[in-house]
Amino acid sequence: MKGLPELLRGTALFDGAGRDELESVLLDLNAVRKTYAKGETVVHAGFRADRLMVVASGHLHCYELFKDDHPVLVREIGSGEVLGLWLLYVPEIDCWPGTVVAAEPSVLVSLDMARARRALETGGPRVGRVTLNALKILSRELFSTWRKLLVMDAPTIEARIQVYLSELDNETGHTGRVTVPFDRERMAEYFGVTRPALSRALGHMRDRGLLTWRKNVFSVRF
Repeated sequence: MKGLPELLRGTALFDGAGRDELESVLLDLNAVRKTYAKGETVVHAGFRADRLMVVASGHLHCYELFKDDHPVLVREIGSGEVLGLWLLYVPEIDCWPGTVVAAEPSVLVSLDMARARRALETGGPRVGRVTLNALKILSRELFSTWRKLLVMDAPTIEARIQVYLSELDNETGHTGRVTVPFDRERMAEYFGVTRPALSRALGHMRDRGLLTWRKNVFSVRF
């Protein structure tokens, strides 16, 4: 328990909680700290999901297998975010739907899922704060999932790129300049394609005057 309140204070799930309140909640939920090296698997698809995991520091990548067993990057989980939060509200699903890997050295604090569910049932002011925070997080995750579905529904790689960059541009106020939050390898995984295929598609779009880029900053004209 030592040092955990400092690690988690200000994270989205515990936003607004004081040290004493946070310490009490972490004790009730049997909080455990664990460190993961870059590339280390945090959870495996199909394994039992009995712990929530708050990312105290670092970055995670969530993958699912689609046709031809090709792993697709479904979403990223950054520092302060929570892995497995939606499973808290869907007890009939007790296994991880995807595999999660540490994209960089990461520190996670896991919480007992069963205890968290019991706390939700009994209520109380501390639980009310965490529940409100959880709903805010789930709303953001739902939006991220909706965007991912839009991208994967596009018929070609170029169409996926255009949908994705257009959505990012919408979020930043139609400036025509967007920053992609991952490198080319992860970008290819997000689109469910190989890196060479992504490079070819980007080159075709650049040649047609649809976009230019410098590293991970794209200027779009569509």
